[in-house]
Amino acid sequence: MGITMLRHKHFQLDQSKLDRAKSVLGVKTEAEAIERALTLVVDETELDKALKRTKGRTQIRKIFR
Repeated sequence: MGITMLRHKHFQLDQSKLDRAKSVLGVKTEAEAIERALTLVVDETELDKALKRTKGRTQIRKIFR
């Protein structure tokens, strides 16, 4: 994918959402939960673009655990 550039960031986040995200994603750290959530958003955007290119000629169901 290319070179990963890590940057230090400071955010104020809703702790209950962060705790829920950790649980749903099955991770131990808050940083990992945020990283996984960002990856999911980026991956889903790429999937949506691919589906739009098929113009309805395919069928995919989203299944979440």
